[in-house]
Amino acid sequence: MRVQDLPFKMLLALLERPGELISKEELASRLWGQNIFTEIDQSLYVTAGKLRQVLGDDASQPRFIKTDSGKGYRFIAPVTPVFACVAEQNVPLSLSAKQTELTAKRISRRTAFRFLAVVMVAALGTGLTAYKYELRALMNNHDRVVVAAFTNSTGNADLDGTFASALQSQLEQSPYINLIPDNRFRALVKSPESASLQDELRACVKLDGQVLLKGRILSLAQGYQVTLSAWRCASGRLLSTEKAAASSQATILSALDLVGKGMRRRLGEPEASLRRFNVPTVQATTPSLAALKAFNLGEEKRFTGDLTIAVASYKLAVDLDPQFAIAYGRLGIMYYHTAQFALSAQAFQRAFELRDTRTSDRERLYIITLYYRFVTGQIKQTIEDYELWRTLYPRDVAPIHNLAAQYLSIGQPQRALDLARQAFQLEPTDDNHYELLAEAYLRLGDFANVKKMCEDPAHGNMTLMRFHLACYEAGFGQNDEVAMNRQLQWAQGNPQESEVLDDSAWAAIYFGRISDARVLFRKAKDSAVQNKSIELAAGIELDQALLEADIGLLPAARTVAREVLKLPFEGASEQANVARVLARSGDTTLAMNIAKKAAGMAPLNDLINSTMLAMVRAAVYMQKADPARAVEALEESREFELCSCMQLAPGYYRGLAYLQNNQPELALRQFQQIIDHRFMAPPFSVYLVLSQLELGHAYQLLGDSTSANSAFAKVEMIWKDADRNFPPLQKLRRYREQSTISREQYIARR
Repeated sequence: MRVQDLPFKMLLALLERPGELISKEELASRLWGQNIFTEIDQSLYVTAGKLRQVLGDDASQPRFIKTDSGKGYRFIAPVTPVFACVAEQNVPLSLSAKQTELTAKRISRRTAFRFLAVVMVAALGTGLTAYKYELRALMNNHDRVVVAAFTNSTGNADLDGTFASALQSQLEQSPYINLIPDNRFRALVKSPESASLQDELRACVKLDGQVLLKGRILSLAQGYQVTLSAWRCASGRLLSTEKAAASSQATILSALDLVGKGMRRRLGEPEASLRRFNVPTVQATTPSLAALKAFNLGEEKRFTGDLTIAVASYKLAVDLDPQFAIAYGRLGIMYYHTAQFALSAQAFQRAFELRDTRTSDRERLYIITLYYRFVTGQIKQTIEDYELWRTLYPRDVAPIHNLAAQYLSIGQPQRALDLARQAFQLEPTDDNHYELLAEAYLRLGDFANVKKMCEDPAHGNMTLMRFHLACYEAGFGQNDEVAMNRQLQWAQGNPQESEVLDDSAWAAIYFGRISDARVLFRKAKDSAVQNKSIELAAGIELDQALLEADIGLLPAARTVAREVLKLPFEGASEQANVARVLARSGDTTLAMNIAKKAAGMAPLNDLINSTMLAMVRAAVYMQKADPARAVEALEESREFELCSCMQLAPGYYRGLAYLQNNQPELALRQFQQIIDHRFMAPPFSVYLVLSQLELGHAYQLLGDSTSANSAFAKVEMIWKDADRNFPPLQKLRRYREQSTISREQYIARR
């Protein structure tokens, strides 16, 4: 290893007395002799710096050379002599005293040179080994990383809570680092900014993390210093620290990029990956520290569930920087979770417009999938992009979870279950994965497993409404009223209570109790309005209208649909459902006009165009006594008709069209298919029991009285406590009164 003369002399001086303090005066004398012509402290500082550079040493965490401030330096690594002392060398006795003295001097010089050469080689070899050891990867492929709070030690309160999300964004660019989601860390460390390092390390261990990263910013005489330290969670040992200086606030984010990139390298990320996935923070997020601070507050409030403040914070972030793409994405998510779907779509649209200018690769995928999923409704495109995300970032659990949700939505529960299990294995304490796992079991009809999950004490404090809805469904599927009432009691007073009440209203309709259902629908709507979820309230009204239209309460359904049209928002999904209600209740002209409007609002939406509007057209054709065209219209719905949100209604419409078209064999097959796929919808879907009713009628038309009576008996058991004016019950009685025709009579009639 190449080393300059003065650093070499300094190393020799330190190696002569390892562990001892060598004063700066002695070192100056050894390096420059008596003719010192420079300022000692500064010259020694420069010389020591060059020597440390050769040895791969760090003044802040020395392994070889330690500075004793104001006094001198010492060599602190172990040193092993490799030659005996010169005094132990044998000198020939026949030489004269003068010759002996000269020989001894020659031997002394020659031996000393060899001694110093070997020691130097040993020291530099040790230094090279230590340098390579220092540059080793700090973790293996299976280690998981927790990002702790970012500490502001500058004394400038304006920088509080500013850099955590920026650091998170920088690290999330890496496909190699297995980051534990920030919300899980914050769930354990309630006040990260004031938490001690020991608290953070304990949280890391509890989260099954191996490495803790902690950022810090300090003031310098001129500017700032940004540091990023890595700690071993189990032992609390400091592994490495990356440092970078910033001359002003304007360059702090650049310094943050340097320490982030350096730490990614130390954690083992290859150089090729660092070059490929390394968008500067000012381009991936925002150059505005004020906008970054607002965004960071939004993240904190999102994690704690304070959605109102989260929305206000994200709005402030985009007001301060209108080009802040990821902030628009987060704002869209917050609007969506508060059932403000129109505002959500607007925010996602703006984020999508900025996707190529102000995002990292990962954030671009995040925004693109949100856009296709919630704005355009392109399910297949969404799945394709989630698959790409999973390929580029194989350690990222987000695309795995969302893929499971997408496959669940299109009626592929087994594939969804496999992905949900994978997500849960990666993050076993994340309630979102647990909830998704429960939904997948539901759609596979595994109510027993869902019940076990709902009663698991480890998840007794689950706050996700969708999980409690899954528990309610499982209780219904097992005829467990105690379990159902437990979920209703849990939801009382919850801002999302309207969702449980809506499901309860569906259950009441399933049993034929119209009066109870209307009371529950009204309570659900009132709860939504009280919590300022106007769009959710409209959705509840449309649920009621659709059900009443499909069970035969046409005037009431038509009235509700017209009321929804007066609301101060226009969503394509709501418009499509209004059109369906009007088509079923006989107002076909208005239905087609609204359907056309819905198609124009969402021209790319897979579910709306291929399924919801196909049902509108089929309903119109059945009203016009053209069942063949109704069947034809429903052909395009097959790809997505098992979506749980459709409640198996498309197949039920197809079966009705077959009956109207005098094709009971096809109708029977269709209704049986619905019953076979009953787990694709909630167990209280009215279309299940209606399909059972029409299945009996199809058997009746085909002359199979035994099968018809069996089907009718099952329906009678469900509707044994139904309201007397329940239209499907009246239809059942008419079917019972009809004499079952023979197969020959049916063929002759055709």
